Amino acid sequence: MPEDPRPADTTRDASSMQIEEGISVLFRNTKMRLKDYSERLDPELQPAGYTILRYVMSREPIRAADIATALGMDKSAVSRQLTSLREIGLLETHPDPADGRATLLASSEKARTALASFQASFRSAYREVLSTWDDSDVDNFARLLRKFNDGIL
Repeated sequence: MPEDPRPADTTRDASSMQIEEGISVLFRNTKMRLKDYSERLDPELQPAGYTILRYVMSREPIRAADIATALGMDKSAVSRQLTSLREIGLLETHPDPADGRATLLASSEKARTALASFQASFRSAYREVLSTWDDSDVDNFARLLRKFNDGIL
């Protein structure tokens, strides 16, 4: 007679619930941090604008349509945020040499300077949280988080 799978399922379900709760806490903390960083860049900048700016900076130069597709956002919402980012001097536009009708977006020096400061702040906060962890635990956490994120896409 086969073993009853329920005990293992119950354990996995309990672990899954702990993971869900942990992700919820992480999401709330991240939202608060995004709001704070957005406001530090400009009091009128929305967290979505900060998210878009970070995305642009990691893939620049880039077209607006590619941002909307990659972030799963409505094109008009992305357009509004891009306008705001340009108006406050965080994004620059350049003609696309491959298509004269298209525009490419890139970060400004102001954005790069501000983000370098934020990244130093991130590293410092993460360093503090992880300071009591073994190097192997930090490496495993990074690997498992990447694996988890890759799996939910």
